[in-house]
Amino acid sequence: MVLFCGTATAQFKKALPNLRGNGQASDAKVNIGLLGGGNFTLWQHFKSAQTADWYLANYKPTLRFGYFGGIAVEYMLNNHFSVGLNAIYEQHNVGLNYMNPHFPTGFNQHMKRNYDLTADYNSIEVYTPVTFYINIGSKNLKPYFFVAPRASYILGGKMEYTRTDYDIETGEIIGTPLTSTANFSDTTYQMINVGGMAGIGTQVRFNTSNYYFLVKIDLSANVNGIQTFTKYDLLNEFNHLRFSGDAHATVTFLLPLKKRLVGACVKWGEYD
Repeated sequence: MVLFCGTATAQFKKALPNLRGNGQASDAKVNIGLLGGGNFTLWQHFKSAQTADWYLANYKPTLRFGYFGGIAVEYMLNNHFSVGLNAIYEQHNVGLNYMNPHFPTGFNQHMKRNYDLTADYNSIEVYTPVTFYINIGSKNLKPYFFVAPRASYILGGKMEYTRTDYDIETGEIIGTPLTSTANFSDTTYQMINVGGMAGIGTQVRFNTSNYYFLVKIDLSANVNGIQTFTKYDLLNEFNHLRFSGDAHATVTFLLPLKKRLVGACVKWGEYD
């Protein structure tokens, strides 16, 4: 008897987009992509140096928007939780106006002293969002919220104060406005900020025949505990704590790092 031996294959794999499972890619464990958006940075002094003759009041932020962009990496722990690592380049513009409405003069009279602050600076920032996705019954639309520690390093920039004195009765300018400028590269500043952030958003999944990509849109806010602008001597007049925070609107485009087709294995001869 003569025996013939050979290899028999029960199934074969073929990327057929419209077979079982619609040929869509399964959820990847790792997503990587780009993010960008706009920011609004807020500064405000703590009112810790107020006396009868020294009172800072009427803090009014000036809306000056900045921008940022960078890379995002996300690792899915399960269908609800993920951890990420985002690194961005961010440009900040700060505006703030405040006054001392009862500033004493050497003639035993009073005037009001107004301050205008502007600051423009750039930073590299890193944060690690921990995200919880809410199941609403749709795989293509997932609301979420996240929290993250955040750190930044100031690359450079400058701060400018303009001090103007007014007569408290007539409102006329007294003397010449005085301007003071400081560079963030000076030794009076620490160049590292550390804080935390939290935000809410929505993830949208876009499916193609055998692949998918994700778009995330969110709003977030962060507050710095350790910050570059902790102390600064304003024209030799005060030295106390300053509050700093940011609001962000972010769009993130993510691609799954690994593609695997579901329902693409069919028996030979089952389909033409």
